Amino acid sequence: MAAPAYPMWFWIAMATILGACFGSFSNVLVYRLPRNLSVVGPRSFCPGCKNQVSWYDNIPLLSWIILRGNCRHCGTGISPRYLVLEVAGAGCALGAFARFGVTIEGVSAALYLILLLDIAIIDWQHMIIPHTLTICGMVLGLAFSFFTPVGQVDSFLGLALGAGIILAVSYGYKLLRGVVGMGGGDVMLMAMVGAFQGLWAVPAVLFGGAVMGTIYAVTVGRGKVSGETKLPFGTFLCAAALLVLLAGDWIWTTYLTLF
Repeated sequence: MAAPAYPMWFWIAMATILGACFGSFSNVLVYRLPRNLSVVGPRSFCPGCKNQVSWYDNIPLLSWIILRGNCRHCGTGISPRYLVLEVAGAGCALGAFARFGVTIEGVSAALYLILLLDIAIIDWQHMIIPHTLTICGMVLGLAFSFFTPVGQVDSFLGLALGAGIILAVSYGYKLLRGVVGMGGGDVMLMAMVGAFQGLWAVPAVLFGGAVMGTIYAVTVGRGKVSGETKLPFGTFLCAAALLVLLAGDWIWTTYLTLF
């Protein structure tokens, strides 16, 4: 379904504003979900003076800059992460619409990228992947598949394959080493990836995530990688999913031209 004929600047502005708003909400998710706190209440408050943040001090992109990163009431510093996530949310929306146009597929991609962003940050900081986000992602991925080229069958099969591969690897590792190799969060994440991107994207995302995770492990371990090394693998899977979504066709075409 094509978008109404508005000027391009209008769609760029809308994508920036809506993406930044979702990025602002991402700050809530990234802080509260790992701590098992409600994401709907209470309202945001300053950790220093405990005053609630007024709506005019919570405007995405603008409020942090106007306040120079400090609480209006007590001057307590506000982490630059809040602004960074708002900018990243806007970037996700703009990237999705640049790749897929102002279409339902573009909306699907924007929401998917923001979910990947949230999951990547939480896993990097806390080594957990909240099921709240991945289940929401699976539902959205399946729902959008009715209106995007992925299609319902491919979306469902991708969900099943994504979860199935991680489960097989995890229990195979347990048989060999006596411990579970990957967590349930990775299973749910790859199911979400399959629901949004379809069957054939699953192997590409797994391969890309494994390559990036290995490079990171070798770099951090200064050339030594132990079987006991713990990695925020979900973060690398999210990065790979982003690459496959936005540049997968180009990467595959470039690869084929080498042979």
